[in-house]
Amino acid sequence: MVRAALKLGLVAALVLFPFAVTSPYYLHLLVVVAIFSIVALGLDIVFGYTGEVSLGHAALFGVGAYTAGVLEFQFGIGFWVALPLGALVAAGFGALLALPALQVTGPYLAMVTLAFGTIIAILINEMTFLTNGPLGISLTKPFFADLREALPWLGMSKPRMRDVEYYYVVVACLLATLVVINRLLASRFGRAFEALRDSPVASDCMGVSVYSHKVLAFVLSAGFAGLAGVLFTYSEQYIAPNNFSFDLSIGFLLAVTMGGRKSRIGPILGTVVVVFLPNLLADIELFRIVAGMIAAVAVVVGGIIAVREPARRLYVAIPVVLCIGFFIFALWLPKITDYKLTVYGLMILFVVYYLPDGIYGLIR
Repeated sequence: MVRAALKLGLVAALVLFPFAVTSPYYLHLLVVVAIFSIVALGLDIVFGYTGEVSLGHAALFGVGAYTAGVLEFQFGIGFWVALPLGALVAAGFGALLALPALQVTGPYLAMVTLAFGTIIAILINEMTFLTNGPLGISLTKPFFADLREALPWLGMSKPRMRDVEYYYVVVACLLATLVVINRLLASRFGRAFEALRDSPVASDCMGVSVYSHKVLAFVLSAGFAGLAGVLFTYSEQYIAPNNFSFDLSIGFLLAVTMGGRKSRIGPILGTVVVVFLPNLLADIELFRIVAGMIAAVAVVVGGIIAVREPARRLYVAIPVVLCIGFFIFALWLPKITDYKLTVYGLMILFVVYYLPDGIYGLIR
């Protein structure tokens, strides 16, 4: 009952968000969070459930994005056709990568996917006859229906209404992704993914093909990345090769790791952190407020753990002291811009080291 209420509350919050926020900037940020969450949820199938690391998901994301861009730019084919095609093309590229690459595992697979990402970036940059090369592709956001005529009390301009419409399309795709992944992981395929991560040898002995299930996981993950890529193209209304760099692949991995693997909420929480953290680190006052909130939460949670589990007091004391020190550092800091990368790195290191199950693992 509680879970159902939380789910309904989340859906209601997503539906009502555009009416509570008048700034197109924050609406756009939430659209980016939803799009990146689709990639992170797909990546969690590979990273969280099969235990493999992919550094090529930015490239698969780019394949979906450029499928939409090329269809619109070269052939005049619009959003609704591009949406499934982008997912299918990216899944096809995922299969081409996975079939040979998943013969190896661990760091070797990571290097293969990294090389794949580099190759895709070069192809996008060099195939000017198709992708327009470094100049990129510009297009307009799809306009589905002018709801101002049906709901005149909205009081929104046409561009604002277009942003709101597109927000709902992206949220619908995110919710559909959650439903599909939930069904998949509750099926025998999900159980097979989890088994081959924990004990691949035993899985093979039980008749569960490790290789074929890892390929399936990678292809499905690539399809979700392609779907998100199409949504990203129409959200930004411009794509270029540098939109899909190696840094973006690292960002997707961080979202899954920081939020919490093997969950549906974790990758979304991690994506919120990855998307909003750069904005947080641009405003010193906001940074101080958040640092103070983190310190307060750390003191409360640390105190509860110390009372309940005295043996862990020293282990808990270290992150609590670090959080308090972080807050003092934020108060002392005159401006944040010169230390953005340092603070970003320290926060990531702290979460990965002290929260191995991610943020969702802590609150769960």
